Amino acid sequence: MVRRRKRKTKVKFYSLKGLKCQGRKELRFIKECIRYNWVLPIKPERIETPFGYYTPDFEYEEMYVEIKCKGTFEVCRGLKAYKGLGEPSDLQWRKIKWVAIHVKPIEIIVYLSKRESIPEEIIIEQGITVKFKGGYVKKKK
Repeated sequence: MVRRRKRKTKVKFYSLKGLKCQGRKELRFIKECIRYNWVLPIKPERIETPFGYYTPDFEYEEMYVEIKCKGTFEVCRGLKAYKGLGEPSDLQWRKIKWVAIHVKPIEIIVYLSKRESIPEEIIIEQGITVKFKGGYVKKKK
């Protein structure tokens, strides 16, 4: 019998208006929904893809919502390794692309810190919309 070691995590879980969320960015999204009187999302079930299981952060009738910070968005796309450990992998991005094409569209909201700028690269994928919130705008020279 193989015993799994419990992973230590710094991620906190929050509950607001009956919605459980993981981390401050997801909590920020829920607070925005409440502040602007948007319809509150629901927590979706996990989805089986050819690449493994994928669970979006939130679900609306017409789309899924995935919440990221700039760093986790880069890890998701395989641009860098998680916390600099191991090899970069785009496995999560492949799952997201598959779900966006075969199940329903996904909106990815990337929250930027005050010191981060909006990337100049435009991401165009079928069924995927990427929105950047926060950050600063670079001044053109």
